[in-house]
Amino acid sequence: MRAKSYKVRGQAVAKGKLKLIDLDLEFDGKRAFVVWDSITLGNFLLKARLEIDPQLLHADPARSCDYVYRGELVLPNPEHN
Repeated sequence: MRAKSYKVRGQAVAKGKLKLIDLDLEFDGKRAFVVWDSITLGNFLLKARLEIDPQLLHADPARSCDYVYRGELVLPNPEHN
């Protein structure tokens, strides 16, 4: 059975500037994660997930997304991995 897919909008810092980004959102019990990237490897789907504070999520379907994240999203830079 496939889990329900959610979308979240938040602010992230990219190259020193704030920008709005939309990401996939997943829940695991009381924990919340944004999916930064995913790739398919054979029959497997590998995901890079970042845990976020679920208390900072606010439902807001009027903004063409399921949730708005009121916290800071610190996204990794691929060149630093």
